[in-house]
Amino acid sequence: MRLRSVEEAYGHRVRVHWRAFPLIPDQRPGRRTTEKTGEGWSRAAIEEPRAVFVPPDAGIDLPASSLPALTAIKCAERQGRDAFHRLHDRLFLAYFRDHLDIGRPEILRRLAREAALDVTRFEKDRTAGEAYEAVLHDYAEGTAWFGVSAVPTVIFDEKVSLVGAVPEERYRSLLDWILAGEPGGLLPLEPADIARAGATSPGSA
Repeated sequence: MRLRSVEEAYGHRVRVHWRAFPLIPDQRPGRRTTEKTGEGWSRAAIEEPRAVFVPPDAGIDLPASSLPALTAIKCAERQGRDAFHRLHDRLFLAYFRDHLDIGRPEILRRLAREAALDVTRFEKDRTAGEAYEAVLHDYAEGTAWFGVSAVPTVIFDEKVSLVGAVPEERYRSLLDWILAGEPGGLLPLEPADIARAGATSPGSA
C-alpha cells in the first residue's frame, strides 16, 4: 500500500521494481497458524490500516514454502505490469483475509483466473521453470549483494535500504533527497531509521 501510494504520487520520477524474497525457500509441510500468527497480523493491521489483515484462528494450514506464490507472481509479471499488480493484490487478500494456502497449485490457478490473467499462459510459464529460476535469482541477489534478511526491505537507488514497516513519510523524505541530488550528503532519516539504513552494493534499483 505504501509503495503503491508513493509510486502514484511521484509518477514517472520514481519506478518501483519488485523482487522476490522467499522467507521460506525450502519445504516445511505441516505449518499452521497459531495465536502468535493472529497477534502479528493484528499488529500489522494497526501499522497499515489501508491493508486488510484478518487475524486467523489457530490451526489453519499455511503454505509449506514461499516459492509457489512468488513463482506465480513472476508468471503474472510476464503478462504485464497491470497483471502483476492484479495478482499481487489478489494473493495478498487470499492469504491475509481469506486464509487460503497460496502454496497450492489449484489455489494459484484460481487466483490467476480471478485476476483476469491468461490462465493457459500462466500455467505454461509456471511449469516451465524460468519463473521459478527468476525467484531464486532474486533471492540470491538480495542476500549476497544487498544483505536482505527480512521483508519488507526497500532499496533506494542501489545505495540505501530501509527494513520493516517504515512510515510512508520516510520513503518520501529519502526519495526527495535523492531526486534533489543528495544535498549535504546526509541521509534525511529519523534516528530510529539510522540503525536499519545501510549502504548496499550495485545491482538493483
